[in-house]
Amino acid sequence: MTAARVARTGFALALASAALLTACGDSAKAVPTSSASPSPIPPSSSAPQVFDACKALTPQLLAEHRWDARPPAPQNDRVAETTWRGCLFIAKAGYGFVVQTTNGTLALVRTKFPDAAEVVLGGRKALRYKAHPAIPGGCEVNVEMKSGSLFVSTNVPPSATDLATCDLAIDIAETVTPLLPAGA
Repeated sequence: MTAARVARTGFALALASAALLTACGDSAKAVPTSSASPSPIPPSSSAPQVFDACKALTPQLLAEHRWDARPPAPQNDRVAETTWRGCLFIAKAGYGFVVQTTNGTLALVRTKFPDAAEVVLGGRKALRYKAHPAIPGGCEVNVEMKSGSLFVSTNVPPSATDLATCDLAIDIAETVTPLLPAGA
């Protein structure tokens, strides 16, 4: 793991932990969260800018799904030439998730996670996988886009043991995928 990746992971962990603690009040325990392991990408690419998760997931949509425990927090990352753009969300059920666009294609995700399960969401090819299988609470989904993919990552604290992380990731991706612009 590179120093930049460690720093990115640490920042994401701190942000998600603080958001979860704030969302749940003083009685909640801050639970370390796992940052997803985004897809590798070609050096000349950048995250698709045709979709802004921070705006596309409207307050009404977030309230309808009870994903509005805290306001969305921008989550834009870059490690070397890999970029991710989107937001961190906290659900009222106590879990966090990230919705971002990345320049990682499904082919590149497949090379990094050869055991990823193929799924179809909103008529688009997608891959579901656990980037860190030894760390419970996280599941990732990449949904095919023309110039990369939509990246969804869940982060469920151990206190929410009744929540199936990959089911949550698929549910979120199924909700967000139809919001992608046609041709994206």
